Amino acid sequence: MIADITITEKSFGPKVLMSGIKFSIDNGEKVGVIGRNGVGKSTLFNILTKLDKDFTGKIIFKRGTVVVSTAQEYHEMGNTTVLQYVLAGLPEYAQLSRTIETYPETMGDDMKLINDYTQALMRFDDRGFYQIEEQIERELDNFQLPGIAHRPFVTLSGGEKRLVEVVKIMHSDADLALVDEPTNHMDYIAKTQYIEWMKTAREAMLVITHDRDVLNEVDRIIELKDGECVSYRGNYRAYLKQNAVSTGTQMNNFETVEKRIANLKLKVVEYQRLKEKSRNPVTIKRFKHLEQISRKELADLQTKEKPTFWIDKESAANLNYKVATQYDKFKAKNIRMNLKSDESRSKHVLINVRDLSLGYGDSPLFSGINIDLREGEALELRGRNGAGKTTLVRALLNSTVSDDGIVKFG
Repeated sequence: MIADITITEKSFGPKVLMSGIKFSIDNGEKVGVIGRNGVGKSTLFNILTKLDKDFTGKIIFKRGTVVVSTAQEYHEMGNTTVLQYVLAGLPEYAQLSRTIETYPETMGDDMKLINDYTQALMRFDDRGFYQIEEQIERELDNFQLPGIAHRPFVTLSGGEKRLVEVVKIMHSDADLALVDEPTNHMDYIAKTQYIEWMKTAREAMLVITHDRDVLNEVDRIIELKDGECVSYRGNYRAYLKQNAVSTGTQMNNFETVEKRIANLKLKVVEYQRLKEKSRNPVTIKRFKHLEQISRKELADLQTKEKPTFWIDKESAANLNYKVATQYDKFKAKNIRMNLKSDESRSKHVLINVRDLSLGYGDSPLFSGINIDLREGEALELRGRNGAGKTTLVRALLNSTVSDDGIVKFG
């Protein structure tokens, strides 16, 4: 075990977000963290990376464990290049480089400083740092990012920054990598590259992601739900099967509690009626005692919140009749909207684009783009990094709106 995580409480004001988080990570283990939006995945990540210290519990890493993490926000980057950013994120690199560069000018005959300098040279070589710049540039090329190593980091797109974060993790030679949504903004080629690296990486990894392709390569799933967490052995496919079984059990338990609550309500009324009808003090005392016991149990059961029940569509289709009926009654509800025909689409056109070409100089990024976006609709843009998605969005934002409120091109 290289990490032991216990969060007994994490609150935001009066709201308790987490109250029963406890799991560990073993050497070389790949752990995927999942959960519905708002359950605390990003909060957990911030706690593990020590950005959030306002919680009750303990995060213990095995002594000597090297931990690295992806960044979500970037502040005061200045003119830092991509290569400089990656190197700065490598454990020991900055310190060893500083020692190697500055000690020859200051150490003189000081044997302690000479020894520190010698040790730094040996460690720098052991970590492979003499070849690291060339390796990083080659890895950036492998991720379809040729020639960006010496570009300012702030000039990169969101997808490019995400890829650089992955390259940083890959070359960190860490014991544990904390990775949040690694494939966000990645195109399909970059995602394939990331997954292939993840499958063979020696380091342990905790990955917070919605990407099922990534989750199918982990050794264990940690699900955050109702302020607690549940551990499932295996990848996401294994989780879906185990979740269907455990959810069936949870629904049975919850239904039993609901029936017990209904029964206790009847008992309270019955004991109260019998108590009022009785004339014998001993009998009155007995019914009062039974009423109090029932009221206490009822109050305890009513404080328990309804658990969140979710089963994937394929597994739900294979449930037996009893469990399927329970699931239809208790499941977490999702809002779905479907456009069934052209006649059902809104007549209010928001964006109308015809035969659009955009690019820089004489080299168009794309041409022949047509868009017809109506009120209430969502449009997804897909394409390789650098294909022009951001350029198109910026063009739409900076375009002229006609008198009828429609953005028009061409």
